[in-house]
Amino acid sequence: MGINSIPTEVLDLIFDCLEKEKPDNMNRYGHLGAAVRPESLRNARLVCRQWNALATKHLFRTIALMHNGNDKAFDTWKQIVNSPAVQQAAREAEVYSVRPPPRGYYRQLERDYDTWCSWDLGDWPEFVTAIQGLGNLPNLRAVNIRFTEGCEGVEKSDYREEIVETFSTRMHTIENVFKAIQRRKSRANQVITPITSLTIENLQNMPFTEFLETGLFRSVIEDITELRLSVAQEDHDDGPDYDLYYDERFTFEPWLQEEFLPCFASRLTSLNITFGECWGVAPGYFDGKGLHFPNLKTLILGEYVIGHHDQFDWVLTQTTLETLCLNRCMIVSYLEYTSDDIEKWDDLTTHDWKFVAGQGGGWTLHKFDGVWEVVFDAIRTRLPNLVQFRMDHAKLNDVADRGLPSVDDMDCCLSAKRYVHFSSGTIPPWLESNSDGHMDIELGGEDEAECSGVNRAMETQEGDMRAFKELVQAVEERARRRL
Repeated sequence: MGINSIPTEVLDLIFDCLEKEKPDNMNRYGHLGAAVRPESLRNARLVCRQWNALATKHLFRTIALMHNGNDKAFDTWKQIVNSPAVQQAAREAEVYSVRPPPRGYYRQLERDYDTWCSWDLGDWPEFVTAIQGLGNLPNLRAVNIRFTEGCEGVEKSDYREEIVETFSTRMHTIENVFKAIQRRKSRANQVITPITSLTIENLQNMPFTEFLETGLFRSVIEDITELRLSVAQEDHDDGPDYDLYYDERFTFEPWLQEEFLPCFASRLTSLNITFGECWGVAPGYFDGKGLHFPNLKTLILGEYVIGHHDQFDWVLTQTTLETLCLNRCMIVSYLEYTSDDIEKWDDLTTHDWKFVAGQGGGWTLHKFDGVWEVVFDAIRTRLPNLVQFRMDHAKLNDVADRGLPSVDDMDCCLSAKRYVHFSSGTIPPWLESNSDGHMDIELGGEDEAECSGVNRAMETQEGDMRAFKELVQAVEERARRRL
């Protein structure tokens, strides 16, 4: 059989594999994922007209708006969104607020300082016009807004070595992307596919309640069924972790729970949330109470920490869940803080924590006795529709070079690092255990074992492993019955 005899449907499947190809020499912006065009697809377009048409559909399924801080950089994007072939092919668009730096060098932003300040005031007509090009893509289903990791909070540092992306520039980008989506929806005499998937990468941990109350926000989110969020926060690695006491650190998570997520709750079928640092316990608190997602099928949590016996109940009440993924989610076993911390964090939630020892200078050590065995048993018995479960401990940058892992990116294993230690006096404050589960904690006892630290993973190994295996087995059996 000659190559021209291969059915179009088969060729389409082959090109789909080429689209997912990840060459070794992808380039220094490898974390752009699908926005990086695999070389094989480019070459396939040169074979014949049929291959060109098929490869183009895959090559431009995901397109990206990136720039170097000068207006000429938007010309390529304008050509792309005005191409009839791309207009038919594009299903996903990525909008980068700034050209991504080489991996590992997020602080060296490739952006002219004057242009940065201009956008800080919302004045960048060429960028706004480029964003409006989203309206030329009738088959678009997903929009991804990608910011940088470098943040600057309300309480600015006197000296910052790095250039950071301010909160105002982030909001200008979000607002203009939302305006483009709204205009796209209102186009007359044109069949438009609704945008149902929204990703915001490195959303800064600062509430923006006023925007939630606008007609623009409500108009866009009424179609969103898939929401993916990664949250970034201001941090200083080169000095005391004073940013731990900044207002946004203890106000954002309650706002996320009480104001932001409820806006999407009735429509979501898929929710993926991760933070750049452990979240849920301290200083911000998130127990999900009051959240109900009646149509939720998939939930992916990253860096979420359990520090109270009822803190995971909000997940267990989502009985429609079919897929649950926990990436680097942990139980905090020991917590060190001072009385001043409680005052600074405005009523730190401390129920279920038991006093262990005073450590001098106002420091106290507390213990939370929660175990994964209880959580696994609850997942197995209270989520009857669950047919897929993942639990992994990969760092964000280790998961397919993306900050927001998908289900396929994750393994299912019981890590010895599943318990964590919190100390408000260290940098960073969340201290992972060693690869064998050992925590370097002074309990203050006379016994040598107490003075050499603890290993919560080893202490709970038998029960955790039993419950983990039974959960995995139950989920697999349900999945087989559905086949």
